[in-house]
Amino acid sequence: MNVKRGFFILLLGAVVWAAGAESPVPLRRFAMVAGSNYGGEGLIRLKYAETDARSFAAVLQDLGGVRAQDMVLTLSPDLSRFEDALGRVRQMVKSPREMDERRELVIYYSGHSDDEGLILGKDRYTWEQFRRDINDIPADVKIAILDSCSSGSLTRAKGGVARPAFLFDASSDMTGHAYLTSASAEEAAQESDKIGASFFTHFLISGMRGAADTVGDGVVTLNEAYAYAFQETLASTEKTEYGPQHAAYDINLTGSGDLVLTDLRSSAAGLTVAENIEGRLYFRDDHGTLAVELNKVEGQKIELGLEPGLYSVVLDRKGARFAAEVRVTTRQRGSLSMSMLRAVPLDKATARGEAGSLPPYDEQPVPPAVVQRDPAAVVGAAVGAAVGSAIGGAVGSAVNAAITAAAAATSVGPTAPQAVPQAVPPAEDAPADAAPEPPPRERGSPRPSPIDFTLLPDMSNGLFSSSADHVVGINLLIGSSSFSRGFELGGLANIESRDVTGFQAAGLANVVLGSLTGFQAAGLVNYLGGEARYFQAAGLVNVSGGLVGAQLAGLGNVSLGAARGAQVAGLFNWAEVDVSGAQVAGVFNWGRSVTGPQISVVNVADTVSGAQVGVVNIARHVSGTQVGVLNISEEIDGVPVGVVSVEAKGRHGVDLWVDMAGTTTAALALGTRSMFTVFSVGWRPGPDPALWSLGLGLGGRSHFKPFFLDYELSMVTERRGFPDLGISPIGALFPRVRAVVGLELFGGVAITAGAAVRILVPYLSDGISGANPSTTVFQPSLIVGLSI
Repeated sequence: MNVKRGFFILLLGAVVWAAGAESPVPLRRFAMVAGSNYGGEGLIRLKYAETDARSFAAVLQDLGGVRAQDMVLTLSPDLSRFEDALGRVRQMVKSPREMDERRELVIYYSGHSDDEGLILGKDRYTWEQFRRDINDIPADVKIAILDSCSSGSLTRAKGGVARPAFLFDASSDMTGHAYLTSASAEEAAQESDKIGASFFTHFLISGMRGAADTVGDGVVTLNEAYAYAFQETLASTEKTEYGPQHAAYDINLTGSGDLVLTDLRSSAAGLTVAENIEGRLYFRDDHGTLAVELNKVEGQKIELGLEPGLYSVVLDRKGARFAAEVRVTTRQRGSLSMSMLRAVPLDKATARGEAGSLPPYDEQPVPPAVVQRDPAAVVGAAVGAAVGSAIGGAVGSAVNAAITAAAAATSVGPTAPQAVPQAVPPAEDAPADAAPEPPPRERGSPRPSPIDFTLLPDMSNGLFSSSADHVVGINLLIGSSSFSRGFELGGLANIESRDVTGFQAAGLANVVLGSLTGFQAAGLVNYLGGEARYFQAAGLVNVSGGLVGAQLAGLGNVSLGAARGAQVAGLFNWAEVDVSGAQVAGVFNWGRSVTGPQISVVNVADTVSGAQVGVVNIARHVSGTQVGVLNISEEIDGVPVGVVSVEAKGRHGVDLWVDMAGTTTAALALGTRSMFTVFSVGWRPGPDPALWSLGLGLGGRSHFKPFFLDYELSMVTERRGFPDLGISPIGALFPRVRAVVGLELFGGVAITAGAAVRILVPYLSDGISGANPSTTVFQPSLIVGLSI
């Protein structure tokens, strides 16, 4: 055992181990997430069910401890694809466990249902079958969250009622199930155009991202998340056409403790909301999506787990409105304090029947976003749109669409296009629908100029001090501005203190502190502090705070946030967080969590769901395959293909056996639990010199505890005297087939017995005793030995 462990540690020390790999934890969480806008003929097509599913899957991966390879996401499923997804996650949960490992399963569905079951296009999945299939999955705790009409029928079958939160202690030794539904058995589940989601899922995700962490301990429990979603959904739907919506639950858990749903401390990017802020807060990302909404109490510090990016923040407090922008990155946690918020005007309104008065605060109308424009700016915008957006937007969108479609096809299988109707009409006039839009442009703030010609920028107040906001920028040497909204060319460099939309190109470098939506090209370097949406191309290096689309570089690509798309580089690719797509490089790829292929000479990742193809492949956990000369993993769910494949939880042992001819053979087996590479050395005493052999082959093991079956196919070279690898083995080469049954005794030691067959092939084996130059000769022998 000491020899075996020492060898493995030495082997691991000879290569670069995945940076930042974490030690295995006793809890492993799996998830199946489904969303369907289409409910069949006669039902209105939903707008946000599939968006809600993607958002819920994202928060589970960001903060909920679900690894990419443990997530099954399916959109617009029919009954067959829904059952297939459920079957896939069932097999994941049934896979071999680590010692004392707990397993939890989260199932989320957003779409149509009625009092009989889920409506999946033309098919129906009954509540009874749903319960039966979930009960068949061997997880310690099963959490099902349903956001659909009449979903309370699932809880009603067991006596569930619409009620506020449930309480448990703070430990985690529970077993059983928790079913949460967005509406009671008789109610409609409502969605909203202005929040761009269903009420229940929007508030549930807001709670999971930190709004529900009322005690400030950095974790959100299932109890806290449900309580927050229950209260906010009810308050936001009381005045809608369909009336108040009551969440419900059915709990059957044994043991003590509450379930931690999300851990805000594990977030790659976060934001601290200061204690001196009070009121209703709205956080919109740089695409205008309402990411988090919460009521903030003065004296309470809130930690939010957010995706990296630029957020527009609006605070409604006591009839006044304040706004700010805050950037969240993976390098350090952001903060929001009252001093960062500036007052913005509220639209004046007159209550019906009372001239000159203002309506109550919670009924005040929401000011629309206002951007002042003049004719010249309109002309400039048209030019920018025609050039910049046509090049950047069209090319980038096409690349991103192709990548997204390929990733979706890989993860959830083919989806038949649906002529989608939906379930519940969007609710109107709800307080949550009144989520404010981004604030209007302030007086005195720079207006977009149509065209800017610049030789060198004024940098007397700093490199990023410019407040220029242009549509078309022509910079003969270096240009500096706040925004670029269309088309920008720089002889040497373009510098932006905020965002770029459209097309940007420079002879040497583009440096943008904000995000990109479009196409960015540079002779040497592109740098983005925010997300690159669509396409970056550089002669040397691309750097971005995140990626949706593609990066192409002669030397290397670096994404400091999540990368969803493709990184292609001549030398290296580096993704600090997650990769959903592909990494292709000439020498080296690194990604923390990779869903898709890594192709390079050396590939390194923490977790891989897909394939690593290269000379050396290293990962902590692999769901898929590794193809290379040397494959190293801590655990692999799949089959590696390589000369040497080493799995920490697999086989790395020594086999010893003796055959009837007196040959003693020692073999080193390195690989996974079921497949391994075999290196063997054999020795038979006799007339000087003794008979020696060397072998290389592939083997496998099947377990029938306490027994196992080993099988092996090797190519062996045999000569008098120790084989000289510089001499051609032709004439002294033969295949060997070995099969033994083993009985495990103690401490990894087993006794084995079986048979080995030497196959002497004409031409290859002509120099071996007993060979026939005209026919194949089989030489069987019984063998006994030990496996350690």
